Amino acid sequence: MTEVRTRFAPSPTGFQHIGGFRTALYSWLLARHFGGKFILRVEDTDQERRVAGAIKYLLESFEWLGVDIDEGPSSAELDLVGEPYKGIGGDFGPYIQSQRLPLYKEAAEKLIATGFAYRCDCTPEMLEKERLEQMARKELPGYSGYCRTRNVSADTRHVVRFKMPHKPSITVIDAVKDRVSWDQVPMRDPVLLKSDGFPTYHLAVVVDDHHMRISHVLRSDEWLSSLPLHVLLFDAFGWEKPIFAHLPAVLGSDGKKLSKRHGATSLETFKSDGYLSQALLNYVVLVGWSPGEGDEQEIFKREDLIKKFSLDHVNKASAVFDYNKLIWMNGMYIRALSFEEFTAAAKPFLDQAGMQMAPERWKIIAPHVQERVRALNEIAPMIEFLCRDQIEREMNSMFHKEIDVSRAKQILKLADQKLSGLGDFSVAEIEGALRGLAAELNLKPGPMFGVLRVAVTGKKITPPLFESFSALGREATLQRIRETGVLLENVPAQGG
Repeated sequence: MTEVRTRFAPSPTGFQHIGGFRTALYSWLLARHFGGKFILRVEDTDQERRVAGAIKYLLESFEWLGVDIDEGPSSAELDLVGEPYKGIGGDFGPYIQSQRLPLYKEAAEKLIATGFAYRCDCTPEMLEKERLEQMARKELPGYSGYCRTRNVSADTRHVVRFKMPHKPSITVIDAVKDRVSWDQVPMRDPVLLKSDGFPTYHLAVVVDDHHMRISHVLRSDEWLSSLPLHVLLFDAFGWEKPIFAHLPAVLGSDGKKLSKRHGATSLETFKSDGYLSQALLNYVVLVGWSPGEGDEQEIFKREDLIKKFSLDHVNKASAVFDYNKLIWMNGMYIRALSFEEFTAAAKPFLDQAGMQMAPERWKIIAPHVQERVRALNEIAPMIEFLCRDQIEREMNSMFHKEIDVSRAKQILKLADQKLSGLGDFSVAEIEGALRGLAAELNLKPGPMFGVLRVAVTGKKITPPLFESFSALGREATLQRIRETGVLLENVPAQGG
């Protein structure tokens, strides 16, 4: 096999969503698997719909995911389009299409010279009139080929159109879909080069894939309908075609194409919601790919994915993006972090919440938080009680069929006494005292601990009770128990 060179070639008309990044990840993994090159190319020929910052966002996203790019826009190229960022470069640049216009003009002229294309000077008004007449005759609208034999001058404002062969029959072996055939192509002499000198997608993508020596083209299923034209263009130029692989769509839980209505779709949202890049990369690769029949492995290191990835195991059918599976996987990755890694990952979320915690408190509570959270944005709400002097309490959740207001007051009073008398406010001492109190009161530990949990942390669900008390410290713990006792004095006895 010659060198494997794959590319991801997005249009900066918006910010990439998770489906686009899956295409990029498959392209990257295929290149890495074969020791080849992964190229980033920016297809910005649609200048009117260009979104500022889209290229920078893309580069930052790849960096966050840990996807290394072998060739791509240089710093100078990025400066030219007003998106300064550290560049990549390479031997086949520029990697931004708006900076490759002479190449497309040259290619269009070659097709004209060899009889595969022609100049067309039909005005928009002429084309609209033609379209309306076709519709009136109940014909499928499309260009009639009026300029095919007119020999339009190069000095006239014109477009360049591809001369579609009559009823071409095309068969392609797709690396995912296997054999794909078309008995006829529903296109009528499509435009290749616009009158402003910019290419259409069809010309640019074929020219660039050839000149950048792309060996494998991985792209979304939605581009399959354009494949016949691209095959015809490769043949017209006399160029070797790359291997094509059209990837199945990513769907939401309702079976429709994944969109914002299903939940987060942008990497920035996943990042701000507390997903680890490794977990997201791992899960996204599995949406439409599996390591092979009989292999039940789901958690993969980066190196494992590179070693195992193959287009043979990409599903032909569309795949559902399961947010529940993703958050489960994210929790698994969080639990695999070292204490230092977890601390570093949690810091931005605590900072954003305006929460500062003494290192000694964090050291006690962090391992227990790490075992419970599924996303990093769950950390701050879980340990807020350790960072605030005043807390709001979910008072009603204290009560249970065995515990009314009177019983809750008793629990708080006796717990105050037990905890005040401890010589050491360690986890073991706290646990011994409170379990002993539950036995003395002939209460199940769960409901009794629930009263103390709400009193001290404000919430029914928190890190483990004894560790929470130890991290908070004796003085603050007792103060909150006493505060809750005072609050219960204003609750009617029958409130339980």
